Amino acid sequence: MPFRLPPDLRFEPGRGFRIYEGVVSPDWIDRNGHMNLVYHRFVFDQATQHMLRSIGLWDDDNPHGTTFALEDHVIYRRELMLGQSFFVTYQLLDHSEKLIHAFLRLFAEPKTGGAPPTLAAVTEHIGCYVDRRTRRSAPMPAAFTTLLREIRRLQAGLPDPPERGRVIGIRRRSPVPATA
Repeated sequence: MPFRLPPDLRFEPGRGFRIYEGVVSPDWIDRNGHMNLVYHRFVFDQATQHMLRSIGLWDDDNPHGTTFALEDHVIYRRELMLGQSFFVTYQLLDHSEKLIHAFLRLFAEPKTGGAPPTLAAVTEHIGCYVDRRTRRSAPMPAAFTTLLREIRRLQAGLPDPPERGRVIGIRRRSPVPATA
């Protein structure tokens, strides 16, 4: 069976599975001197692909199925600077026979020992399982659905991210009522 939980998948309490690590590259820095938003999205995409490969969805044993991104919502919290180490965690929020709803967190590693990692950005992601032959959505193989249920079970204690389902817009303070 190609679908499996990889033995090196590390669960971090309160964060999810630690699935991807890296260092901010010089070509990722923009004119503001920090990691450009394009590379935040790149890191989230690479982390998602790594997770899907790790659990067997994107390997050669599954030549006809894949996932397509349907929607992403990124929230930027802190800057990432040149040479800064980072890691990404993955939390599976929900799934159906065709859809995967995930939440990823990008953490900056501390520059000095003993300090906790800093949340730099988050993304909420919806992906759709697709049959590559028809280029249409399709039900996931039963073994993969079973694996997703197991991942959700392992993450059962994780709190719902406060950013989940966040709507974009300008928040206005309610006007002060006029007095008579």
